[in-house]
Amino acid sequence: MRVDITARHLELTESIDYYVRKKIEKIGKFYDTNNVWAHVVLSVEKARHMTEIILYLDKLSLVSKGYSYDVYSSLDLTVNKLKKQLKKQKEVSKVHRKDNLKVSRDKKRNIEKISSSCSNMENLRERISEIRRFDLKSETLEEAVDNMDNLAYMVYMFKDGIYDKVSVLYRNEKGSLVLLKPN
Repeated sequence: MRVDITARHLELTESIDYYVRKKIEKIGKFYDTNNVWAHVVLSVEKARHMTEIILYLDKLSLVSKGYSYDVYSSLDLTVNKLKKQLKKQKEVSKVHRKDNLKVSRDKKRNIEKISSSCSNMENLRERISEIRRFDLKSETLEEAVDNMDNLAYMVYMFKDGIYDKVSVLYRNEKGSLVLLKPN
């Protein structure tokens, strides 16, 4: 993991450098070291030590700042804030992963339903012996009955000339005509 340290108004000693790297590498050990790097800024403003850490993860960057009267304690504060941010980010990603898994499971179920319905449709297509296509003509009920009798159909579909809606005529078991009209 790459760690860049910048010191402003402060001498960067070996012990501070070692302490910073040790703290940051503890955070970075949970991530791929090639894609994670940190930039640490240490500065002194009127006797207060300020530490700012910017942690760059693949497509995410986290920033935390801490103030104290000691360099080491300001670094500890900042690292703790950063750990909280990382935990929160991890929880958010878990929730999104669960949602994504749920969505993918639902998609898988839908695909299975569609494939089963397709196989049912194939079975249904095997049961259909003939398909007849025709143009819907606008007719009165009397004309439709005459055409049905002339063509010797058991079922006849026509466009009702009065209501301009599709209607269906069919003969039931008793031989009488039944008219189906949409509402």
